[in-house]
Amino acid sequence: MIRKLGLVLSMVAAVSAGAQRSPYNGRTVEGPDSTGHYRLLIGGHFHGASTNASGFPAATVLANLQAINATGADLLLSTGDLFIRPDRDSARYATAFFDRLEVPLFNAPGNHDREGHAYQVPMPQRIGMGRDRILLFDTERDDSDIKGDQLDALKAVEKEASEGSVDRLFIISHRPVWSEGNDRYAKLFAGNTRSLTGCNYESEVLPILRRMAGRVQVYWISGSMAGRAPASLFFQPHEPNITYIQCAVRDQLRDAMLIADVDPKAIRWRLWSLTGEPVEEVRMYDADWWEARQGQGEDFHWRRIPYLLKKNLTSPVFWYGVITALLLLLTGWLFWRRARR
Repeated sequence: MIRKLGLVLSMVAAVSAGAQRSPYNGRTVEGPDSTGHYRLLIGGHFHGASTNASGFPAATVLANLQAINATGADLLLSTGDLFIRPDRDSARYATAFFDRLEVPLFNAPGNHDREGHAYQVPMPQRIGMGRDRILLFDTERDDSDIKGDQLDALKAVEKEASEGSVDRLFIISHRPVWSEGNDRYAKLFAGNTRSLTGCNYESEVLPILRRMAGRVQVYWISGSMAGRAPASLFFQPHEPNITYIQCAVRDQLRDAMLIADVDPKAIRWRLWSLTGEPVEEVRMYDADWWEARQGQGEDFHWRRIPYLLKKNLTSPVFWYGVITALLLLLTGWLFWRRARR
């Protein structure tokens, strides 16, 4: 009860303070230092694999918690799917992750984060970092559309940009709404959460970003990345001053987080491996790099055959498929018999 009361109070404080205080660990965003520098740490899908039933964050995240605190990041931005089952897992997250995390944490909710009542933080959220702005959007709320108060928040930054008071805009969302309707990007993220009938990104949102891009650098950072993605990062300059990014972990050897060292005149991007695996320069992970690696799975190891058999034979999804196939075969056989009479 005390923990729940503390959660409510921290959420109220975050809203009243303009989202400058984390609703997860209560840490306050201090803003840039005297030189205008600040550091962003970016990742997502912190629950790890979709099969994770432990109720704890990904092992690669928890194992690096001390290192995360030591990065000196001013903000930890989560690109969604912080939890896999929020109501079940929130107490474990609080003790194992939030209470030990010294960096202010903010999350753009993903589909799993909305499956429950725990940590339902109001969206959009806006964070000011000197002359830069950070907006966190809920792309689940309106099935990928950015509208209502979320579109209003974007237009408010556009107005500031037209007045010359904004240098950069970072937009954090779970769904890569910028890939919907784009032939090149959509095929790279075919297994991701997306709208049923299309969204308003191309028609309403992108024109606003283009108007801003004459004065402002825009980075749209998302986190819905299917489990067989070839890397934890996608980094694609789309148009002048508009860059699309995906960043998320899956509790795999490839897990990495994105670090942005932001200065008044430049951003230094680097990818930080959570497992010690080698990583490339950030700009290597563009659409060409991803296209060249589509369909490449893990190396097959014959010793895994017993495990894979057990995994499939004990999966309800496997048996649903078997039953469906048998019903279809039975229906076809009955039609065939009737046709022969």
